[in-house]
Amino acid sequence: MELITPTSPVQNYFNKKIVFLAGPIKGAPDWQSQAVKDFADLDVYVANPRRENVMNFNLDMQVDWESKFLALADVIMFWIPAKESDVAGRDYAQTSRFELAEWMAKTHYNHTRKQVVVGIDDAFFGKSYIIKRLQAENVNVYHTYQETLEKVRSLLKTGGRVFFTSDTHFGSERAMNLSRRPFATTKEMDAALILNWNNEVASDDVVYHLGDFGNLSVRPYLHGKIHFILGNYETDALSENPALHNELEKCFESVLEHTTLTLKNGDTVYLTHKPSECKKDMFNLFGHIHGLRKVSQNGLNVGVDANHFAPVSEDDVLFFKNAILNHYDYEVFL
Repeated sequence: MELITPTSPVQNYFNKKIVFLAGPIKGAPDWQSQAVKDFADLDVYVANPRRENVMNFNLDMQVDWESKFLALADVIMFWIPAKESDVAGRDYAQTSRFELAEWMAKTHYNHTRKQVVVGIDDAFFGKSYIIKRLQAENVNVYHTYQETLEKVRSLLKTGGRVFFTSDTHFGSERAMNLSRRPFATTKEMDAALILNWNNEVASDDVVYHLGDFGNLSVRPYLHGKIHFILGNYETDALSENPALHNELEKCFESVLEHTTLTLKNGDTVYLTHKPSECKKDMFNLFGHIHGLRKVSQNGLNVGVDANHFAPVSEDDVLFFKNAILNHYDYEVFL
């Protein structure tokens, strides 16, 4: 276990799972310190928002840190213990209640990969309404710290999956405008792409990115082990600056022009950037054309513009592969 605190930088935390300790601090017992000890045997990061030194506290910096690591977290552990003391001018757990509603809306109700585990002490005043609303949406609420902890630990031990994506174009105003992406600024676009990515992909998952990544400085904010297929933007940039290859190798697990991959059911697929580079005798995954076409007669477009601005899971690839090869008629491809 490695600890992340509000003074930790946001980079360097994409190589293993992160659990965020969400819940009240002011007026609450220091349950976060106990949780840090209880995760000590796992190879994970634990993001603890509780500050040891509250001198020179900066609210904007704290909120920014919490927002970033809540977005990065694989599992958010909401534990609301019984109140230990009153705090003048505020209700107990007032911020935690808002954050709980926010992250349940972002994760549970959107059926994403990121997990939110909720535990509420039976002695917490006001628990009945929160529990009733969550149970109405089939959200399980744990009643003890130990039950909540064990559920989180079980989620942190799950294995990885495989995802595919392409043409993120992080930081590119040109790509945002030409593809008519529904964002006002590139900052808004990048934030949405990062959140969608991390809501699906866990830190121990594998992602094959099929080119045109964009601003490489975004890499530390993304979950998973990324294998990168060169897109036309990277190929053009490498012709002018061969040293870029070293930067790409630092960011990704591998850097390839194309590759063949065996899926979990034993089928093989060919990964390349452009549809024109697809193999006629194989099923292909490609990008490059953004949202102009979702499927071809022997392939699937995994670009973000064709897939709700999120990575495509291996299960979804197998679903579409079966549909394209066995069920779609000629009308689909006209």
